[in-house]
Amino acid sequence: MRTALRIGIDARKIADFGIGTYIRGLLQALSGDSYVAFAPERVAHLLPAGIEHVSIDAPHYSIREIVVLGRAVDRAGIDLFHAPHYVVPFTRVPFVVTVHDLIHLRHPNPLARLYAGQMIGRAVRRSRRVLTVSEAVKREIVAAFGCAEEHVVVTPNGVGAPFTAPGRAAEGRYFLYVGNDKPHKNVDVLVDAFAQIDGASLVLTGAPFERFRARDGVIVTGFVDDDELAALYRGAIALVMPSREEGFGLPALEAMACGCAVITSNAPALVEITSDAALHVDANVDALRDAMRRIASDDALRASLASCGVDRARNFTWTRCAELTSGVYRASIAR
Repeated sequence: MRTALRIGIDARKIADFGIGTYIRGLLQALSGDSYVAFAPERVAHLLPAGIEHVSIDAPHYSIREIVVLGRAVDRAGIDLFHAPHYVVPFTRVPFVVTVHDLIHLRHPNPLARLYAGQMIGRAVRRSRRVLTVSEAVKREIVAAFGCAEEHVVVTPNGVGAPFTAPGRAAEGRYFLYVGNDKPHKNVDVLVDAFAQIDGASLVLTGAPFERFRARDGVIVTGFVDDDELAALYRGAIALVMPSREEGFGLPALEAMACGCAVITSNAPALVEITSDAALHVDANVDALRDAMRRIASDDALRASLASCGVDRARNFTWTRCAELTSGVYRASIAR
């Protein structure tokens, strides 16, 4: 008879964008064991029913968080702790860690690079297993830290409602960008490429993007909820992800699930996740402009990519992510 485990999960970032989506999707889909979420009171409403809540708050990327969280983990009586981010607390409890990407190792600030390198290295060395979201990132982790390949397990992100359900489409003729405004996202290059496109707008969703509000044809929405985001995907000519690097690319997956054509850079993780369901180009102005012009003028290509995207997205579910993750929990305890 299978013995139920008591698993602790750091859910302090549950309201964030990428990592928050991962935490919410995973917690909703996990089953069969007992789960304890460590999170501040202000985000407790985001926890699914049946998840035990331990209230804890501490500044992110601080010494205090790894001490305070570690004490709470040690007191919780859990069998295993899951850190969904590379900052792992000081704890006596065995743990697994999810490393979504190694982009912080290339941060322009040398102190930030040093911090990320130390924290990721510690997490990789001391964890029972490392989870990551794509084969591309797994290869990077193994190469950067010299760990065994079997120590790193790929558990891809999923996509769920409202992106997989039919619904309304936003009106207008526009290209869409979804995400933050960090340098590796390459949004400046996208906006410069769009400046050479006629007969369409560019909708920037996610970050405030105040610096682009005065650009002709650029529409800035700020953050929108999932229902509105799904409508934007359904109505777009195409989603454009011009990132110089990515760990996974959730907007591309969400767009594919909504039947939206996708243009991405040649970043390895984006090519892996979208496969033949997207148009892949170099992340420069000329290549992005040409791809946008091509997809705007070729209805058959756009329809083909949209159809392939829907099929491709069906491979990525939070249920599958949770099943793979549960397998890692069990293997980690059995060590």
